[in-house]
Amino acid sequence: MEDKWFIFYENDYLFFHRSWTGFGLYKAQIIKEQVGYSIHEFWAERNQEKYSNKDDNTDIETFSFLIAQGLLEIDVREIFVVNNIKNETDCVKGWSNFGNLLFKNKCIDYSDKIKSVLFGVAVGDALGVPVEFKSRQTLKRNPVTDMIGYGTHNMPKGTFSDDSSLTFCLAEALAKEFDLNTIGQYFVMWLNNNFWTARGTVFDIGIATRQAIGRIAKGEQPDLAGDAKETSNGNGALMRISPLLFYLLNKPINERFEITKQVSSITHGHIRSVIACFYYLEFARQLYEENDKFEIYKNLQTTISSYLILQSISPKEIAIFDRLLKEDIYNLTEAKIYSSGYVLHTLEASIWCLLTTDSYKDAVLKAVNFGEDTDTTGAVTGGLAGLLYGFCHIPTKWIGQLARKNDIENLAERLCEKIANY
Repeated sequence: MEDKWFIFYENDYLFFHRSWTGFGLYKAQIIKEQVGYSIHEFWAERNQEKYSNKDDNTDIETFSFLIAQGLLEIDVREIFVVNNIKNETDCVKGWSNFGNLLFKNKCIDYSDKIKSVLFGVAVGDALGVPVEFKSRQTLKRNPVTDMIGYGTHNMPKGTFSDDSSLTFCLAEALAKEFDLNTIGQYFVMWLNNNFWTARGTVFDIGIATRQAIGRIAKGEQPDLAGDAKETSNGNGALMRISPLLFYLLNKPINERFEITKQVSSITHGHIRSVIACFYYLEFARQLYEENDKFEIYKNLQTTISSYLILQSISPKEIAIFDRLLKEDIYNLTEAKIYSSGYVLHTLEASIWCLLTTDSYKDAVLKAVNFGEDTDTTGAVTGGLAGLLYGFCHIPTKWIGQLARKNDIENLAERLCEKIANY
């Protein structure tokens, strides 16, 4: 007896064929919906000598189970007992409808996820802008508890900084096609023409980012523009990397790493910045799939460590990430979490804030009140917290106070349309 599976696309349909020699042929036709897929039709062609008992539907149940559990990662074993199936026709019809229900329940709303990330970044950024460079001690005495204005950069309430602007530039490019030159040129437009600034003014730009964009403006290849020296490991690539998640979703890990490296290297080319961006996007990818945040943390300790070793990356470089890859960082005290502009500090702080809080609001406020690089720590934390809790759990008041909120929503919609076709 031989069990063969065939899976192929045709137009908007995805076909599953299971040929079980001597027993039957089973088919499911799955149609692409606006978000996700649903089972459109379902067939079973049986060897009636093998299945003379019409009440024996284990073969059809198994086929449906394999699609549901294998493709959708939904455990349906306990649901089998509630199906009141009397004959083969009922079985096929019942499982077809059940499959449709499964797919609709498991469909991921791209629009909500994209808005969660873009607004999550921007709100966290805007909360931190007025208190950037303030010490942790100062913010303990007078913590940020709400959206405020002016302060460090003398900007009105709801103003986001370079963190969000470059995030939006990347999202803008991805809403067209993935092209490094387009990304690079949007960065140039931001620096020179105030593209995607909050209020028509560029402020708070890092030295490495300014220098790299200047090189692109002079004709340098984008993925070679970022400084690759060890001293250039600020958080300027990490702060803007989150929209790349949506382009990488269905790509294998080797492609995810290489593309992340290219996009990071537009401004920061050292392997440490690349690893930080890669870790962040892998965490975000599993949040996107709605996995538990602590399970994600543990899973990444194995998968990322193993992958980096296979890439022949220096063990000393990998060891720099030991607090994430070998320890339980969430058990560390606040005093051992740092919030400077160093990429490792920002990454660790964002993961710590995510794992030690239970809401978007608490995560970003904890991040901002660390002090120092408050806008970037808030933005990087906000991107993950937005994914984890969803757009509806970002305080409506803060979204309403955000500069260019309608433009951000429009960008999310355009990126959503493009992502559905990637």
